[in-house]
Order: sequence, then structure tokens, then C-alpha cells
Amino acid sequence: MKRSLYSAAAILAVCAAVPALAADYADLRPAYPNNWSSGTENPLRIESGIRYWYSVGEQEHSIGSYTQKMETKTSSGEAFVRIDDFSTSTYVEATGGYGIAHEGTYSTNGGMDLDLPAARLGYVGADFGWLPLATEQGGLGFVAGYQYTNDSPDTGRANFTTAQTANDIAWSDKTGVWSVGGDSKVNDFNIHALKLGLAGRFDAGGFDVTGEAAATPYAWVSGTAGSFSLPGQTATFRQASAATINGFGYGASGKLMVGFHPTDNFTIRVGGRASYLTGQYDATYDTARITPPVQTTPGGDFSAPGLTKQNYIINNNPFSMFRYGALVEVSGRF
Repeated sequence: MKRSLYSAAAILAVCAAVPALAADYADLRPAYPNNWSSGTENPLRIESGIRYWYSVGEQEHSIGSYTQKMETKTSSGEAFVRIDDFSTSTYVEATGGYGIAHEGTYSTNGGMDLDLPAARLGYVGADFGWLPLATEQGGLGFVAGYQYTNDSPDTGRANFTTAQTANDIAWSDKTGVWSVGGDSKVNDFNIHALKLGLAGRFDAGGFDVTGEAAATPYAWVSGTAGSFSLPGQTATFRQASAATINGFGYGASGKLMVGFHPTDNFTIRVGGRASYLTGQYDATYDTARITPPVQTTPGGDFSAPGLTKQNYIINNNPFSMFRYGALVEVSGRF
């Protein structure tokens, strides 16, 4: 009986204390509702789309006394993807494009302008940006990147002999008539360029402005000057290869785009882009000197022809490449 009385007294004491405890801890967080979340937004935004670039390209090349000027007008299609990380104020962007229609002119050694037979333009690049001066409306900071470009107007092909030894010369020991095979290559200018500069974006909700101004501190230029033709060639002294080029350059580039947002996830942008590169490269090529067959005795057979090859290099050949034009972009973001 006493144990029951003690238990009843303990229960009454606890019941009396509950209101006081509830009063002391009234600020405790209630149980989580079914739709509770942390409220943290995804710090990443991905934007991808396509662009149309109508550009004008101007190039000048000099190899020794040989000079050539080129102008191309190109319609290019390109695709891009950009990922912004708002938690670190950084972004990465990858771009690739290809010229789908070309026209233009070229002149050689100061001669008259001729129509370009064809041209080739292709490019891929990747950028990393950091915008430390960031606000809710955008940011300003730095960008570094790499871009590969092949910008090769076709200005004709210079013929060269493919004979490597005297065995490659076709000849007749009865008549002394001889000949050699030939070949040719098109221009092929490859540029591997680094980029370092300033970048920024301002987003007002209904529209945005994106800009970039960068230097090209170093670019490696290589390929083939297929239109180069060695002056002073004769039947027995001939160019024996296309001119291979290797050198470096430097320059600058810039881009400015204004975007409009018909919806939160859809953007249309218009603007322009330009790049300039100048520098010097070395041009390397082979020559072939042919010793024609000689009749050893009157009315007799002819001796075999001979061939001597030599490699030449022309140093410090200046060049410049300038391309600018209008951009139209359609993109989505999520």
C-alpha cells in the first residue's frame, strides 16, 4: 500500500512540473514540417547555346621577298557551354566553332586582287574566370584561357618536285629526255594561343552585359605556307617541298555582348568579337638541283641524270592576323 502511495505522489509531482518546464523552454524549435528544407540554393548555373559569327579576316605574310595579303569574309557557327560557381565567384567556358561559308580576295607580291578559291576557319577554346568583385547583379575580375585556331585562306598551290634521289627521275638513255614528278599543298596556319585579361558580367534581370578584354602574351604558329613559290626556278633548279613555318606571336582580343531574357531560362545576345595577332616565323623548304643526262659519245647513249637536294631556312618572317565581326547568340540556362 505504501509503494502505491509513493508512486501516485511521484506522478503528481511530475505533472505539476511539466507546465513550469514548458514555460522555461517555450523557445525550442518545433518539429520539422513535412516540406522543411535548408533554404540553400544551388550555387552552380549552367548555360549553353549556339552562336552565329559573321567575321572579316585580314592577313599579311612575308617570306623573304615573297609577300601575300588576304581578306576573307566568313560565316561561322559555334556552340558553347558556361558553368558559373557563385560560391567561389568563378566560371569555366568552352567554345568551338567552324566556318561554313567564305569569300574574299588575295594579292601576291603587290599584284592585283584575285578571288579566293576557298578558305578554312575552325577554332576551339577554354576559359577560366574569377570575378572577385562580385555583387548580386554581376561581377568583375580576371580570365585566363587557351584557344586553338586554324585560319587558312586558300591562295593557290605552289608546285614542287617530289624527286628525292636520281632514281626518281624518269629518263631515256636513248634520247636523254627526262622528267620528275610534282605535288602541291594548300595553306595551313595553326595557332595555339594563351589568353590573360579582364572579364565581367552585369545582370539586371531583364537584360545583361558581358565583356572581355585580354592580351595574348604568347602564341605558337605552325603549319604550311603552301602558296610560297621560290623565285628564280629553272628546269634544273626547282623547289622540292612546300614551305613549313614555325614561329611565335602575340596580340590582343576582346568581346562585348548585350543579352535579353524573354524568360528566366532563355537568353538572346548580340554583340561583337575581335582578335589580333602579329609575330615572326621561320620558313623551311628544300631545293633540288638536277644534272640532266649527257650524251657521252656522238650518236651514243646518254648518261644517267643526277639530283642534289639542299635544305634552306629563312628566318624572322613577319606576319599579322586580324579578325573581327558581329555575334548573335541564343542560349538557355538552368
